[in-house]
Amino acid sequence: MKSKFCLGDKISASVKKLSPYTPGEQPSDSGWVKLNTNELPYPPSPRVREAVIEAMGEGGERLRLYPDPSSAELRRAAADYYGLGAEYAFAANGSDDALNLAVRAFSDSRLKIATIDPSYSLYPVLAKMQGSEILQIPFGEGLKIPFEKIFSCGANIFFFTNPNAPTGKGFGLDAVAEICENFPGMVLVDEAYAPFARETAVPLVKKYENLIVAGTSSKGWGLAGMRVGWAFARPSVIEVLDRVRDSYNLDRLAQAAGAAALKDAAYHLECVGKVVAERAETEKFFDSIGWNYVKSSSNFILFEPRRDSAPPSPETAASLFEFLRSQKILLRYFPKDRSVNKSIRLTVGTPEQMKAFRAAALAWKKGK
Repeated sequence: MKSKFCLGDKISASVKKLSPYTPGEQPSDSGWVKLNTNELPYPPSPRVREAVIEAMGEGGERLRLYPDPSSAELRRAAADYYGLGAEYAFAANGSDDALNLAVRAFSDSRLKIATIDPSYSLYPVLAKMQGSEILQIPFGEGLKIPFEKIFSCGANIFFFTNPNAPTGKGFGLDAVAEICENFPGMVLVDEAYAPFARETAVPLVKKYENLIVAGTSSKGWGLAGMRVGWAFARPSVIEVLDRVRDSYNLDRLAQAAGAAALKDAAYHLECVGKVVAERAETEKFFDSIGWNYVKSSSNFILFEPRRDSAPPSPETAASLFEFLRSQKILLRYFPKDRSVNKSIRLTVGTPEQMKAFRAAALAWKKGK
């Protein structure tokens, strides 16, 4: 007798309840001023192209071979950049991969995962995929860290985005140290935007065994299209992450590109400097027109648009977002997140891109 198959009966209970992460829009046509997904507005180091061509081999000969399963060169390059030994480094398919593997290694359906709210919206997805309960602890007044609530929440993992997304606010290393010393679980510091704060918690992994610091080449190194990331932790923690990673979690070209980008520190710092300078100019613009914003330590600014004397509102934010979109200027709006639905997130682009944004924003403000 033929058995009756029902797909719905085979899907895990946790996946049935899961709403997938919603990424920023990626237009397929040209002509957009794309300021919505926090990519670096400059190409990667020229060394990247050379390294990728070399990694392919003559006529692409090396592409038939599996890559180095340990990504040893990338681990060494990341460790050298941050001033640690390679035994402290882990190579990942973007920082999301490192975060996902940490959840896989240190949580299950019996354990809880905590984060601050608002924060990166992937964290609840990762928790639910593992069957873990997610605790979203609201910021205090003025985006103050609710330390005592974090310490007593009973979670096994605490995600801490620094600088925070989507607000852009940065927190000093003293805050990271205080969490590591008082939270009785694994502390996952997501430093996707740390290059623009010019401060990193990576050296603290030598002091705290419960600390994992994840980074990415997508924001500060111009490699969002390659998916290259890393993490740092004590060697004992790295060994655990290696147990749960995929056999070949980074392809040959990504490994070569990431290592080359990390080795060209001068180019990286030059690009970061341009973004930081343009960020300051944009904050001056918001000051001049009376729009509130969160002082940013990142490569984006979260701001509240206003028109006339009306207070900020979700309707006003949506109006500016749609107006800019009609001008082919794309920003990021989070209408379903009540903590930030009066705001719009603006990626800091090139001077030319930011000039276009400012002109369009002023036109909207004046009702044109």
